[in-house]
Amino acid sequence: MSKDSLPPEGFSKIPEDQQVLSRVIGEHDLITAQRLKRKELLVTLESKSDPNFKTAYISFFCGDRSSLDSSDIPAMGDILLSIGDVHQLNLIISGPGGDGTVAEKMIEVCRAYCKEFRVIVPNRAKSAATIVALGADEIVMGYCSELGPIDAQVPIVVGGLIRYISAQSFIDSRMSLLKAYVEAKKKKEDTKPILTQIAVLDAPFIDHCEKLMDFSRTVASKYLEQYMFARIKVKADRDKAIENVLTKLSSVGLFKVHGRMIGGHDAKTDLKLNVKLLAKDDPLWIDIWHYYIRADVALASGASKLIESRCECLYSSRRTE
Repeated sequence: MSKDSLPPEGFSKIPEDQQVLSRVIGEHDLITAQRLKRKELLVTLESKSDPNFKTAYISFFCGDRSSLDSSDIPAMGDILLSIGDVHQLNLIISGPGGDGTVAEKMIEVCRAYCKEFRVIVPNRAKSAATIVALGADEIVMGYCSELGPIDAQVPIVVGGLIRYISAQSFIDSRMSLLKAYVEAKKKKEDTKPILTQIAVLDAPFIDHCEKLMDFSRTVASKYLEQYMFARIKVKADRDKAIENVLTKLSSVGLFKVHGRMIGGHDAKTDLKLNVKLLAKDDPLWIDIWHYYIRADVALASGASKLIESRCECLYSSRRTE
């Protein structure tokens, strides 16, 4: 025994079976206990993978009041460092969306650590999270999994509260007004009310909205061509498949609302994405679902984000073992 391990003078070392307070505190440390359960599930998922290839599972979860942003990249990089290079990287993702530029960066960061990139959607991966999924080689989905439109969301203040509205909605509103103006002029009707509405439109803001929409389409197109649709050898067919995805996922008119569900079956048959559909009683899906529920409960306990691997766990900006 080293000198540093000896008890202070005048104190005797308490036997472990009598360390009641420390043991009770450990029993009631729910954060650590739940982290251990999630870690066990990640290890179980990795053990079910092809033994000939090194496989890792990591997760990225956003709560309802948080979204993908630039602060997530250092955290994701730290998590990836904890597992190192692998053949197949599985990202379990859940979130309402966020910054499209960060989605692009997240795809690049994940792909830097693997040869094959899979995205697993236990429940929802909307907007920017959908873009991350489109950057995968394969998307794993179940009976309640959903993707969403990739129309960029912009914040506006309504009644003193910040709301996110589709950028395409502002673009469409301007187009509707311009169309109404042309029609009124043809019919020789009074165009002043319409011109008044057009005059109050923020032209730079509308231009920004158009650029945001173009960016989402550009990023999705780039990764679909490089990875998921690379299996389509004829370029004309590949371009057609990509345009089908972009048209449908960026169409406000088609989905009406940003939160509209695009389930696994539609993603596979209508969008023609490389989707692996798991039945609700599939052992792999059961483990994924158990992990998802535990991670979701961790967010409900106060954390805004959860990013973890079997080696490391980050709650928002707070690090835990």
